[in-house]
Amino acid sequence: MRVEQAVEERVRQLLRAHGQDHVLRRLEKLPATKRDNLLEQLAGLDFDRLEVFRELVQTPPTEVSFGTMSPAPVKRLPLRPLERQAEQRVIKAGKEALAADRVAACTVAGGQGTRLRYDHPKGMFSISPIREASLFQLFAEQILAARRRYACRMPWLIMTSPGNDAETRGFFAQSDFFGLGADSVHFFVQGSNPIINQEGELLLAEEDQVLTGPDGHGGTFDALMRSGLLDMLREGGWDLITYFQVDNPLVTVADPRFIGHHLAEDADFSCKVVPKRDPQEGLGIAVLRGGRPMVVEYIDVPPDVAAQRLPSGPLIYLYGSIAIHIISVPFAERVGRDRSALPWHLARKQYEIVDAAGKKVLAPPKSCCKFECFIFDALALAEAGAFVEVRRDTEFGPVKNAEGEDSPETARRLMQRKWLEWLIDVGAVKHMPTDASGPLIEISPLYAASAEELKERLEPGRELTLPLLLEP
Repeated sequence: MRVEQAVEERVRQLLRAHGQDHVLRRLEKLPATKRDNLLEQLAGLDFDRLEVFRELVQTPPTEVSFGTMSPAPVKRLPLRPLERQAEQRVIKAGKEALAADRVAACTVAGGQGTRLRYDHPKGMFSISPIREASLFQLFAEQILAARRRYACRMPWLIMTSPGNDAETRGFFAQSDFFGLGADSVHFFVQGSNPIINQEGELLLAEEDQVLTGPDGHGGTFDALMRSGLLDMLREGGWDLITYFQVDNPLVTVADPRFIGHHLAEDADFSCKVVPKRDPQEGLGIAVLRGGRPMVVEYIDVPPDVAAQRLPSGPLIYLYGSIAIHIISVPFAERVGRDRSALPWHLARKQYEIVDAAGKKVLAPPKSCCKFECFIFDALALAEAGAFVEVRRDTEFGPVKNAEGEDSPETARRLMQRKWLEWLIDVGAVKHMPTDASGPLIEISPLYAASAEELKERLEPGRELTLPLLLEP
């Protein structure tokens, strides 16, 4: 489709005004179709944002000051009877919010399974140990189970990327939306930013294509606003969003305890946290700065600060965020309306680019500047937030690598241990097996999504043998 003359002239003026004359020279060398392709993409660029990026490239990085920071207060796991009693009131409030149909689910699912050696959207990856259900299916079953248990509608919002949106939508259509209904699953596409060189110049991925990258999980607010989904939530009476990333099969989607603590604090934004395994673990730490809650990304924490310990031994900055949040919809609207609300973080990467001669080459290491915003930076804008401790082994099993740590193998092992604990708790299995390396057990969320629900389903005194699959 031919780009209108007025659009082309406006793009050319913007390129000249923002120091992108090299792109103008490239345009002159392209055949008509490719020139129009590039012009169309350039017409959609936010040149004001590009100027912000160019300034950031030239600005020396500033270190995060820990002088005014302290560890954030954390709602810890209850250990004593009085603590458990207080937790029951919190859980009751969370259940009431679910039953009042106040909660929507949101999954960030823009990534491909590249590090898993899986050339498809990561949510399509088969993860469960016996059924080989995908990550998307496990989350869908949790949402469907919550709808049935609490008689609520719980819409599911799924943020895709430009590169995996079509395949993700096709997968859900082929799977008949896992029984949720097409009208209650809402896809929206993550934004992208141009990637520039150290001189602030746009880079080309192809002759007729600007090199771009996703704008980070902090772009969720902007993408929700642009899609109209925040309006849909407000008009539908949903004022709470349970947010999680697609790579963690141990997520509890509808967690009454987490929702209850968020409500008890009258919070805008809340985080699940776990004690860090060691000072270097890649989890953002939970802190207070000037009395306000925030998460500091692990790469911004100096090693000596991360290693600080109390006289009794534990780390001072002990708790790390596991990227599971409750977000109040009015707060999401406030952040989404202000495109400059969250700070940009610069990462220096290496990409394949088109050089001045029009050839594909590998750019020098760390010469390409990518810009992202982080969702937890929204905490700095919140009036109140809650950090809620959960058990790492039952709620955090990210699937990031094909082998080793944070791999499908480690996640499946954690899933099975969790289900075995449930069975032991309700007396259906007497002992933990000595060898739990094989696929011994799987419990579909549609059968039971918690030990409490499993106890309701199983007859008292009934003993089960392994291997075992429990599904409707």
